[in-house]
Amino acid sequence: MEGIQGPYLKGYRDFMTGVLGSPGVHLRHDLYMYHGSEQSTVPQGQLRVGYQSTINILGATVVTPFRLFDADYGFSVRSAYSFNHADQSVAPQRPALPTTVRSGDLAALHDVVVSPLLLGWHSGNWHWNFATSVWLPVGNYERGRLINTGRNTWAWAPQLGVTYFDPKTGWEVSGAASYVVSEVNPATNYRSGQIFHFDYAAGKMLTQNFKLGIVGYYMQQTTADSGSGATAGERMVRVVGLGPGATFTVKINERPIVLVAKYYREFDAQNTTQGDAGFLSVRFSY
Repeated sequence: MEGIQGPYLKGYRDFMTGVLGSPGVHLRHDLYMYHGSEQSTVPQGQLRVGYQSTINILGATVVTPFRLFDADYGFSVRSAYSFNHADQSVAPQRPALPTTVRSGDLAALHDVVVSPLLLGWHSGNWHWNFATSVWLPVGNYERGRLINTGRNTWAWAPQLGVTYFDPKTGWEVSGAASYVVSEVNPATNYRSGQIFHFDYAAGKMLTQNFKLGIVGYYMQQTTADSGSGATAGERMVRVVGLGPGATFTVKINERPIVLVAKYYREFDAQNTTQGDAGFLSVRFSY
């Protein structure tokens, strides 16, 4: 993917992801921390990349009292501000040529993600929803810079989330699938390939307020990068993440506030960084 990372944030969806929620405004703030590295062979030589990022993500979902296709209708929007550092070196195949070394830091706004169509259904212990999301290219971008928080291109994705939750036993299993399609970056004539994402979580309520479980994600690029700007060749991204997750619910003025903590260890990476990721999240509604 151009710019190290794809548009979708791996692991963003987790517990109860198939539940749309009752009519109202649902707010979510995430602190995301990532540290990873990559070593691979490209046409220019041996590539080494180190990448660190701390992202503050704010999202709002509005569930309306209206129904569409026998489903609850809502819409959402989210954006982020992050602090990033990256190092990159390329050692040519010919020893006589020098190694190219670059590094960079950037603190800036990301692209905005809008989901104008969000539909939710419920049947007993089963809950599922469908969304269409669009990434608006309004984030910070500069051609030739090692790090960008914007991608300078439009992207969109259909998304499906499903949850099975049994309130009697406290067991839950959730999953969310997305398929992201990016347009060509007009500044570089680079088209990032299409990507399939799958986030999942499984857990059990150990008390009325505390849930413990596992979380994970799988990302697989299904079409290669293309365009004259894709000088590193037809690279196909793949990575898997897995780790523990927990939720804790507290009440302030009788309003429930859900705290979520997740850790992911990445493995089986191909043509992307592999490392560690963590989320700390606060979610509430009114």
